[in-house]
Amino acid sequence: MVTTATEQLDIYADYPDDVVVSVENVYKIYKTNEIEVVALSGVSLQILEGKIMCVVGPSGSGKTTLTNIIGGITKATVGRVYWANLQTDITKLNERVLTEARRSFIGFVFQVGNLLPHLNAWQNVELAARIAGVPRSIRKERVDRLIRLVGLEDRKKNKATTLSGGERSRVAIASALVNLIDSEGKALVLADEPTGDLDPETAERILDLFQELNETLGTSFFIVTHSQQVASKADITVEIRDGVISGFHHTGIDLDTLGHTRIVRLDDTYRLPMPLDLLEMAGNPTEFRISYSDGRFILVPQKAGVLDVARERKARTCRVCGHEIPPGKFICPNCGSTL
Repeated sequence: MVTTATEQLDIYADYPDDVVVSVENVYKIYKTNEIEVVALSGVSLQILEGKIMCVVGPSGSGKTTLTNIIGGITKATVGRVYWANLQTDITKLNERVLTEARRSFIGFVFQVGNLLPHLNAWQNVELAARIAGVPRSIRKERVDRLIRLVGLEDRKKNKATTLSGGERSRVAIASALVNLIDSEGKALVLADEPTGDLDPETAERILDLFQELNETLGTSFFIVTHSQQVASKADITVEIRDGVISGFHHTGIDLDTLGHTRIVRLDDTYRLPMPLDLLEMAGNPTEFRISYSDGRFILVPQKAGVLDVARERKARTCRVCGHEIPPGKFICPNCGSTL
């Protein structure tokens, strides 16, 4: 199996050692009958080893689609998705190879409702271990270790229906780590609104657990959230809107003042996203004059169209025949020469 998988890989060795996943100029287009919906439009980012990255944005902005593409659940329509464990672009791989590679590389924190209610905490984690293909000889020891790691040793025999929201979240986290905890390489946990149904105090305990696991195991986290509480814990926060990354933020951001900490990056085709909140403040201009002076780029909204400005120019003299060319015209009416 390993030999077969290796034969299908096109190895890329030009990535820094700390890159866990690299998403490069990714587009995702969903087609329904004759309608096309662009969920992601040229997204690029890198998830680094041992870091917590959050992604924020309004509903429908592409957060969940991006998460599924990073996890190999959804295939990008265009673009490259690099996994460090394979050192290759996974968009070219078949599902069998992806499934095999994912087992020791990526864990998913499912919504707490995905726990089986008739199983207790230990059994839910053990079931995740079975599905992940953890060998029977080490399965019990690994599940016991994870139960201790997430602080559920005293509650491991309680059925999911009798656990609190925070305890069910801990079971979900243990289940996500069951295929990663003894991994010798890099590992990534993907979480979609992991504290969405929790009260602030319980959410804080879950986030503390994330940070503890991040520090002790070196696991990277990619978390989709709307929560200020979650975003404040991230090393890097990605802001996404309408399928385009509109900004990056470092540690300790405030979701109410993103404009104060936003960093914009050129994408692979030298495009620079324009944050919508700033565009609205400027009256939603669609054209700009750009210049560079004293170490700064200066972007000035252009109220009139470029062609409108050209038409306001004075009459000019044809360089060929000397005839006057009317304002806003570009062809000499006398000889037909073009300016």
